[in-house]
Amino acid sequence: MKAFVIILMYSLVMMVFTQIIQANSSPNADIICPDAVSVCQANTTCCIATDGDYSCCPIQDGVCCSDHIHCCPQHYKCDLKIFKCDRVLSAKMLGVKASLNKN
Repeated sequence: MKAFVIILMYSLVMMVFTQIIQANSSPNADIICPDAVSVCQANTTCCIATDGDYSCCPIQDGVCCSDHIHCCPQHYKCDLKIFKCDRVLSAKMLGVKASLNKN
């Protein structure tokens, strides 16, 4: 019983701590791409472009397509033969936009 109470209290503390961190993080902060130079707007996804630099997929947690031109929503896959995003439902394939360079 004592162990259960300790685990319960630990879980509650962790939940509160997580909420505090999420509340303090800026949801509109720009995203710095893995090259540490390119920057995408909040709620977008960094994708490697055809020139090797980064571009921005206009959706959060997007899936970057292997053609380095398109992206799909999370949980979809790129079907480049027919240029659509595959899942149970169809989704429109989106074009990527140039990143905002940090320089």
